[in-house]
Formats: sequence, structure tokens, C-alpha cells
Amino acid sequence: MLALFCAFAAAAPSPDSVRLCTEDMESPPWRRLNGPSLSLLMLKAVARTAKVKLEIQQMAWTRCLSEVQNNQLDGLFEISFKPERLVIGVFPMKGDAADPALRMHTDGYSLYRLKGSKLGWDGQRLSNVDAAIGAQTGFSVIAQLLALGAQVDDSSRDPVQNLNKLLARRLSGVALPTLAGDSLLAGNHAYRDQIEKVGPDLVSKPYYLIFSHAFADSRPQLTRQLWDAIAQTRETPDYRKALQDALRRLKR
Repeated sequence: MLALFCAFAAAAPSPDSVRLCTEDMESPPWRRLNGPSLSLLMLKAVARTAKVKLEIQQMAWTRCLSEVQNNQLDGLFEISFKPERLVIGVFPMKGDAADPALRMHTDGYSLYRLKGSKLGWDGQRLSNVDAAIGAQTGFSVIAQLLALGAQVDDSSRDPVQNLNKLLARRLSGVALPTLAGDSLLAGNHAYRDQIEKVGPDLVSKPYYLIFSHAFADSRPQLTRQLWDAIAQTRETPDYRKALQDALRRLKR
């Protein structure tokens, strides 16, 4: 799918080239290794609007962050805002925080437990945490879990591996991106029969396309043009329909 996308984007005459990275793990509906990916659908339209070629590489999330911070790649997508991440790259800012009007999408994190477990989350406090909570390496939810007093196992990048650890009772719970977690449970009988979501979402927040400091400093006009194209694409009938269809499929 990435190859088809880049070939399409390159069809514009004399395009600029922007090198982006994203994580090499699935996070439905935004990112799939095989099958429809809403983030790629959006960026395909953005590339067409801005008349640029987007070259997208999939890699470990921590490596993606590092390569953008070190100006080895031009940017990355599907990242939430935290002030400490400003050292990594340039967010579309409004005051002291990223501007949600220029987000790619909104998602969040939820907590999953074994059915029958007493692990609790009431929106403010965790309770009955008798072992570590699993979270994917480098993900922003780790800081939240630590602040809530939980021990965190972030040794795995793979959400499936974390769910399997939960089934093996090596974790008290797993924190996953909400839509990805719901999709994994819906698509796997073993997960669906033995695992459930706990309470309200841990957090809900916008996710962005960001750029390396070198790229944003040298190409400020293109940087802004790409962010504006994201906001425009997000509200188009075609994209909104694709989003609704994808969310409907996740609930099956």
C-alpha cells in the first residue's frame, strides 16, 4: 500500500519530496500493514493538494522519533502532543500547546483486563493493581500510568504480545490505543471471550503530523501548507465517509 501511495503522490509535476516515518505496528483504523489505512488515505489527499511526494518509511516507534529528532527524516505522523516532545520536532502550535484544529485525528488509550479481574479505573484512580500494566515501548501513556502509581512493563512494541501476556496472567492489565484495542478484541475470539475494557478511556487526545526542526526551519511555507491540507482533508465528505465506514467495521 505504501508503494502505491508514493507512486500516486509522485504523479504531480516536479514535486517536492518529504520523507516521513511512522510505526511499523498496526493501529486500526489509522494504520494497517495490510488493508485500508485511514492515515495513508488522508496523506494521499494531502500530497495531492500540496503537490508533494511523500516518502513513507515504517520502523520501530522509538527509532522513528530518534530519526526525526536528529533531522535524518523530515517528519513523522500519528504522534500526540506533550511539551517534552517539542525537542523531537515541530508541532502545529496554538499558544503553548498543539492546535487541535490541525490534527490528523483523535484517539486515546483504554485499559483492558481479564474478565473477573478486580483491576479498576474510575477516571481518576487505578485500583487493585496486583502486577504491572503493559504498554507499548515509547508510547505516551507510559508517563500517565507511572503518574497514577502503576508499575509499567513497556518491554514490547507489539500490542498482541501484551494481550498474550495478560492472558498468561503476567500483567494485571494492558493499556492500548482505544480503537486498536477494540479492533483486536473484536477480531479474536480468545481475546473477546477472556478480556474486557475497564471503565472510561484513560485519555482521549489529538494526533498530529510533525516535522523535524531542520525541515520546518528551512521550509516554513510548505510545513504550514501540509498542516492546512490535513485540516481540509479531514472535513471532506470522502474522508468522513471512509472514517465512518472504518469505525463501523471495527465494531463488527
